Amino acid sequence: MFKYIVIYKGNILKSRNLYTIHDLIISNYTITAIGNGKFKHSFTPKTTNTVYEFEGNNSPIVEEGERYNIGYNVVNGKNIIEQSALSKTTEVNPIFSFMYAQQLANENKILEKDKNETRVSYNTNNGYYWGKKYAWRMFGSVISKAAFYKYMDESNHPSIPCIINNPDLPYKNEESIAYKEEGLEEKIRNLISTAVLSGQVYYKSPLYSKRFSIRGIKAITDKK
Repeated sequence: MFKYIVIYKGNILKSRNLYTIHDLIISNYTITAIGNGKFKHSFTPKTTNTVYEFEGNNSPIVEEGERYNIGYNVVNGKNIIEQSALSKTTEVNPIFSFMYAQQLANENKILEKDKNETRVSYNTNNGYYWGKKYAWRMFGSVISKAAFYKYMDESNHPSIPCIINNPDLPYKNEESIAYKEEGLEEKIRNLISTAVLSGQVYYKSPLYSKRFSIRGIKAITDKK
């Protein structure tokens, strides 16, 4: 177990609308003058020709060949990097990332709990349950959604069937599962506190059978 204190600056809250990519290797990095003292920075991943770009001064922001987590928006068909969501994967501090993710979740708890209670239906009086998506947002966004779900399955965390009814989506009455709130934060805390590097960017823990990534604070978002 570990105790923590979080120092939070509101201007680095990440938008849920950002798309995210983890462990992208920078390739073809260029800086091009676009007038008025501004410069376009652009690069592609090492394995694809997809272009990501952002505006800045003429100083390099990323390093060719290095691994990064990125967050971006699609604007007029272009992938525009949000610089506050740009971080080197090698600079991740797992415990601080967990603390940061929990701080953001706590600040969003009223909104997320309202969604959970209006959209997730289940039948039990045995504690409070979160629909799987909302459980990840509240307790697991420091890791990927897929890793969170798999870890919940492997650790046999208490869950029950539920029905999701989301007015923002074209379908209704979707069958799903909900996770019991009791023990969720502790379970993720234990995973992160026992994680050790396994390679350059992935981690492993005796609590989980698969390697997984831990997000740097600039890459933490509850979108996916």
